Amino acid sequence: MMDRSMLAIALFASCFSVGTAQFGAAPAEASSLWPLQTFKSSSIQAPFMNVTKMGQTEPGYLFLTPEDISRNNGYPAMYSDDGELVWRGAEGNYSALQPQMLDGEPVMAYWSGFAGDGFGFGAISILDTSYREIHRVTLDCKSQNFVTVFEPMQFESCIDLHESQFTDDGTILVTAVNVTRADLGAIGGPKDGWIQDGLVYEIDIKTNEIRFRWSAHEHVDELPLSDVRAPLAGQGHNMTDPFGYPHLNSIHKYGDDYLVSSRYMCSIMLIAPNGTFIWHLHGETGGDFTLGLGTSFCYQHDPRFESQSPERVTISMHNNDNTEFTGHTSLTTGMVLDVELTGSKVASLKSRMWDAAQPVYAESQGSYQRLGNGHILQNHGATPKVEEYDAEGAIVMRARFGYDNTMQTYRTYRYPWIGRPTTKPHAVACPLEQSGKTAVYVSWNGATDVQSWKINSGSKVVHSALRNGFETSIWVDGLSSGQSVVVEAVGGVGDGTRSESVIVGQGC
Repeated sequence: MMDRSMLAIALFASCFSVGTAQFGAAPAEASSLWPLQTFKSSSIQAPFMNVTKMGQTEPGYLFLTPEDISRNNGYPAMYSDDGELVWRGAEGNYSALQPQMLDGEPVMAYWSGFAGDGFGFGAISILDTSYREIHRVTLDCKSQNFVTVFEPMQFESCIDLHESQFTDDGTILVTAVNVTRADLGAIGGPKDGWIQDGLVYEIDIKTNEIRFRWSAHEHVDELPLSDVRAPLAGQGHNMTDPFGYPHLNSIHKYGDDYLVSSRYMCSIMLIAPNGTFIWHLHGETGGDFTLGLGTSFCYQHDPRFESQSPERVTISMHNNDNTEFTGHTSLTTGMVLDVELTGSKVASLKSRMWDAAQPVYAESQGSYQRLGNGHILQNHGATPKVEEYDAEGAIVMRARFGYDNTMQTYRTYRYPWIGRPTTKPHAVACPLEQSGKTAVYVSWNGATDVQSWKINSGSKVVHSALRNGFETSIWVDGLSSGQSVVVEAVGGVGDGTRSESVIVGQGC
């Protein structure tokens, strides 16, 4: 809720408290597993998305990368507002899933690769609406002289897991980490210490040509170690345990300049094409600015400009205000700040929002997305909960897809999408002995606009039914074991696409 006043928060909380019993934190048993959706016609499994709506949400699907910590798996996924799975990719390590536009067409980009503790080494896959990889963006580790904590392991690509943002120039913004020597004396560490530097790259999507490179450590004079809020905790004495102080977690490009977020430095920086700082906003000290009432932030994610002029910028962000070393003591909120670039150079609070009925204290990850009609979508990362707010700050949707500490996703976005899978629908037909009917189950991973299904046996249509979620169950009379059936999609871009012929009683 936007905190125009605490009274308004309390009123919104009392008005929009539907379904609160469904959305608890982690259960007492740390080993408890969040239930998965399973299907007869597909081997795919995915977490149940427990959705409660208290108002009208904006159109579009929810894109996320659920990581099931308890079961040690993850995948890119898309859900509808009713909690139904729409598409799920292959299992692996994924992050930074984001639908975007490329050459005027919708695509999705995500990171996959080797995941360390809060960082990774991998590549960005760009998929079209048929879920085919059309581009793969990589960063050559050897040519960029990368050193990792996992030496002598070698990686094909050294792109970090935090960013996959396109620009209008056909490039993509990514982060990377590199182990290097550094003087840590200013914060009580060794003068000949080791750090895990944070880097920004802008890379041509189609050619992998590097267009821009920036290193936090190479600009230590502008971004001093005194701004770091993460404790050394014994790190920095050797290359296998470097101090990972910048922890860059988002980049956006505005004109020729780069808006960069450092989690552990509680800092947002606007960087010029030559790498120098245009300005620096620190969430606790102010940096180049004076912090107004209620504007402090720390360990933030996903800051971006909502508006920009030579005199003022408006910045939105997901303000975690917690980490693994601070404990879960500060309320996690969505924040919007007005920052005066000239004159008083004051940062003032424009709005702040949180779910007063079910507050979150997220220790990592998260995203903040402005939708149409003034709506906001907020994801809480390590706390597996997504919220949507309307233009007045009232919460209109809660969605939970896991218990705390057992499931997470780096970001969640809402975006319109028309899926055009190149696969066929999958079906299975199972006799129901007691009723004499046959249950036909059909699903089509990634299809978004199928309206109904037709059951064909031989040259006849023996039944039809409206599509109902990821898998539709259809009870049919007049079929017998050994008989073959084909299920056909009706409506949408896949109209007329048929499953393979299946035999009643097989695969049940």
